[in-house]
Amino acid sequence: MNFTNKTGRQILPQIICAIFLSWAALLFPTSTMAQGAPQTVFTTQVPGATDISDGVPYELGMKFRSTKSGQITAIRHYKAPSDTGTHIGKLWNSSGTLLASITFTGESATGWQQQALTAPITIAANTTYVVSVNIASNFPFTFGGLSSAIINGDLFSLDDGSNGVFGSAGAFPSGSFQNSNYFRDIVFVADAAPTISKISGDNQSAIAGAVLANQLVVKVTSATGVPVSGTTVSFAVTSGGGTISLTSVVTDVNGNASTSLTLGNVAGTNSVSASASGASPVTFSATGTSIAGERIFSTQTPALPNGSDGVGYELGMKFRSARGGNITAVRYWKAPSEVGVHVGRIWSSAGTLLASVTFAGESASGWQQQSLSAPLHIVANTTYVVSVNVVSYYVFTGSGLATSIVSGDLSSVADGANGVYGNPSTFPGASYQNANYFRDIIFAPDLVPTIAKDSGDNQAGLPGAVLASPLVVQVKDGNNNSQAGVTVNFSATTGGGVVSPTSAVTGADGRANTTLMLGTSGGVNTVTATGVGVGVVTFSAISGPNAVYLENQKSGTSAWRINNYTMADISGYAGAISVPRGGSLPFKVSVAVPGSYSIDVYRLGYYAGTGGRLVASSGALSGTTQPTCPMTDATTQLTECNWATGYTLPIGADWTSGLYLAKLRFTSNGKESPVFFVVRDDASTAKILFQSSFTTSAAYNNYGGHSLYEYNSTGSQRAYKVSFDRPSKEIEEYSNVLRYEYNMIRWLESQGYDVSYVTNLDIHTNPSQLSQHKVFLDAGHDEYWSLEMRNAVETARDSGMHLAFFSANTAYWRVRFEPSNSGSANRVMVCYKTTDVGDPVAPTYRFRDAPNNRPENALLGVMYIGDHGALYGGFDFVVANATDPYYAFTGLNNGDKLLSLVGYEWDAIVSNGFTPSGIVTLGSSVVTPTEIAAGIPSTPTQISNVVRYTAPSGAKVFSTGSIQWVWALDGDRGFDFILPTRVDARAQQMFVNILRDMGVRPTTPNAGLVIP
Repeated sequence: MNFTNKTGRQILPQIICAIFLSWAALLFPTSTMAQGAPQTVFTTQVPGATDISDGVPYELGMKFRSTKSGQITAIRHYKAPSDTGTHIGKLWNSSGTLLASITFTGESATGWQQQALTAPITIAANTTYVVSVNIASNFPFTFGGLSSAIINGDLFSLDDGSNGVFGSAGAFPSGSFQNSNYFRDIVFVADAAPTISKISGDNQSAIAGAVLANQLVVKVTSATGVPVSGTTVSFAVTSGGGTISLTSVVTDVNGNASTSLTLGNVAGTNSVSASASGASPVTFSATGTSIAGERIFSTQTPALPNGSDGVGYELGMKFRSARGGNITAVRYWKAPSEVGVHVGRIWSSAGTLLASVTFAGESASGWQQQSLSAPLHIVANTTYVVSVNVVSYYVFTGSGLATSIVSGDLSSVADGANGVYGNPSTFPGASYQNANYFRDIIFAPDLVPTIAKDSGDNQAGLPGAVLASPLVVQVKDGNNNSQAGVTVNFSATTGGGVVSPTSAVTGADGRANTTLMLGTSGGVNTVTATGVGVGVVTFSAISGPNAVYLENQKSGTSAWRINNYTMADISGYAGAISVPRGGSLPFKVSVAVPGSYSIDVYRLGYYAGTGGRLVASSGALSGTTQPTCPMTDATTQLTECNWATGYTLPIGADWTSGLYLAKLRFTSNGKESPVFFVVRDDASTAKILFQSSFTTSAAYNNYGGHSLYEYNSTGSQRAYKVSFDRPSKEIEEYSNVLRYEYNMIRWLESQGYDVSYVTNLDIHTNPSQLSQHKVFLDAGHDEYWSLEMRNAVETARDSGMHLAFFSANTAYWRVRFEPSNSGSANRVMVCYKTTDVGDPVAPTYRFRDAPNNRPENALLGVMYIGDHGALYGGFDFVVANATDPYYAFTGLNNGDKLLSLVGYEWDAIVSNGFTPSGIVTLGSSVVTPTEIAAGIPSTPTQISNVVRYTAPSGAKVFSTGSIQWVWALDGDRGFDFILPTRVDARAQQMFVNILRDMGVRPTTPNAGLVIP
């Protein structure tokens, strides 16, 4: 076994023995810390070797996270006996931004040293940070000590395969050597847990089966009482059999979340729990009451309380109800001398026996009541008879039923022949002077029928368009049963829309519907639906200038963000990188151990700054561990997964085209992993067509061990072919859509631009779609293009389509596509990148090289020059030709600077004979490259250019020549990296000017922007 140190040198042989002797120390203990108690990652662990040296200084560190937010109060390090000099502890974010530093004083000769920070540093939950302390020469060391997570309370070290980090002394440590533990640590105090409290809706009561009048509302607040938005609150019925309208709700800006409760059908207490992560749950109570019931007689008493003819009778009364409902019991007034068995009966007016019940537990005299074994439903305005037999004695009031006695819905029948009698147990059909024998019932009328909106509310569409979904209502009777045969009248009341039909009758499911054609003037359209004899509900719809504007009127959420990222516990990929509206998309998901997972699907956009909108949720799914993805072609290092489909997502026909994120969440530990895809609208004629660069993401993805790059491929052996049938690690790579494209999408949608979305593979397969749009827009990092893509975009330009490249390193590598081993078209991307190992099909290397001879600047006006390697650094953009119309209303002058917009890769004008004529230089920025592309013509490599030109067709072409220029438009944090703000209103005005010159205006521009 050959142990080498992080610099590749041989470790002293005697260290090997020390490592194995200390291996037992790698049993990682856990402990439960009291809230607010100081915590550290390491407790009993000791180094395998305490005094190793390479003879050079290092910055040694460890990546860590906390499951809770809180404050770091001190930095710790294990000092080697021979290490001398000054030690400085540093705390970094995962991107290398220094958050805090402290110089150690009063150190002991060896062992753990601890130094308090001058001020505590607040860290976020489930976010990666790095702690480091420099060494002059000697350091402690445990080989493989961080290969598994060390967990203590809320803290844990990362097990990402590259923990235990090192670098030059004083610099951010990003190198790693076999997960070595250098024993760097922190002291952490967790924030107190959030609190969830009941705001309103507790202790309500209503009739069993009814919806409570008021919603159940909770508020989530931090330990300091500040409302917490974006937290998921879970509601669950714990007793009483009720149902809730929403089981999972994300708190709003006020920290509030709410649901509605429909009480169980049985009278009694209903309980609903509301819980949020880290907070103690609360419980709502509600009471479902039984209906006391109506009766005909209340204060009436018999004139003759103990009459007798010495024979038995069946004595009764005719009655009616103004409403349908249930008879639940029979009543009669018992004479004091009456004995024997008494049976209550309900008859139709024709003498058909409908129900009977034997009285039990009677009192000596007075009113007796016996519940039917099952309620008997009767029809409104229909005559029935209630009777109870007597053995000998009865009560009596002469002419007591000559006039109708009315009580609520019930009434006795005043037909001149009420108060009826007959032989015992037979239908009583005779009458004697309208005598009242005091027979009665307990009656529960049917509840009032209801009409409710079933679906189709709050849609949006273009003026004059028919909404994608019908407006559907449902009518139910008082017992919550669907009610057929009810006429529902629909009417467009505001907005100028037209409904069809205007009247419909509910079917067996109680539903009726209409369609709405929106008014042509824009704005809010309303439609009323009137159930005849039932009630009225109102639908609303928004009519707006374009689909993106309408989409962003809907409520958004920040819950789309990936806050607990993993590739180890759960990962997956989609069966396609784009899908048309109305289609479906299979997801292939693997979990580390079998267990439940879920998929929440979000559309990314602006949505009042929240950045996304939840459009679908899978619910709980059963996860399995899928097979390891094999290398299917060792010659090209092609790795393909052939996983089974775990869930197929139906794509609504009304889904707005856009970039979508499916958040995979492993239930047992909350770990999350994203899958990105695009929903297309192939019929769209939106003014802007935005191309998302999924090919560049695939190129950098090294899932399974190999990408198109040596630096992150196993054994530095890059692949010549990469597959889309793999989980994507793009969130870890330079191509991540959340770093660049997301900011452009937010900006476009915040301004209400008319835009539709595709991937670059869609341009490859369907180039004719370019002709449906006015502007082709590209942003960020988009270096991998096929020849078909290149030809399509150039043809579009030559046909008059405008091109806007807010990107760099664009169209650099030529690629081609092949089917997967399973036969799916275009699932393998091929790029040999060299003539040494030639692609047998096509020259898949740089467009600028022979025999391609299609340098990027022939299209963009500029071509890739180099980079400076710092992912979030950058050089200042320097203004040139400030009198150009693209600088109108910005106030910029020649030589003015926009900070840190050039990087991390950039382009420039070159002298290679391919530069378009009439090119205008709008920016000439000084850069210092750390890497320069091979084969650059005699061109200064210390300059980056922003350019524009007009093609012979009249098409305008603009190029920023920088990947991160989009950060001037929007600076939202897309993932767990810190993005220093570079938003500049002058750059935003430039964007407006550029797109306006291409014939496109924003619908909702920011205040202060001038729309030429």
